[in-house]
Amino acid sequence: MSFDIFLQAFRDGQASHHDPAAVRRMLTPFLSAPPSDSFARVVTADGEADVHGIGDPSGLMFNHVEGERAWQLIYEVAREAGLVIMPVGCATLICSAAGKGDLPEELRADVRVVHSGADLLRAIGEV
Repeated sequence: MSFDIFLQAFRDGQASHHDPAAVRRMLTPFLSAPPSDSFARVVTADGEADVHGIGDPSGLMFNHVEGERAWQLIYEVAREAGLVIMPVGCATLICSAAGKGDLPEELRADVRVVHSGADLLRAIGEV
């Protein structure tokens, strides 16, 4: 899929920073080459995705996602780094119901909890 999937941290209703080192550790085994200008391509056993914002504590963006494993990787990065998944035109997706309280009020109207990459892909497919 070629649309944009944003990952952002929130605390107390405000955008927050995440730990870019933790994100980089999770993505490094999947990088096709070292990031250039915070951009890289991740390659999984059954597909790939572009990722923008590597090293930027303000958030990430994935696009051109192909294969089921790439969706699982997006989910795992979000879960481990405490990031909210915001696919353009879709519901706001969180990895734990506890994270809903940190969202800004405007993002709380349409929130779903996902537990895997498959859940993430299903939620996006419902659009």
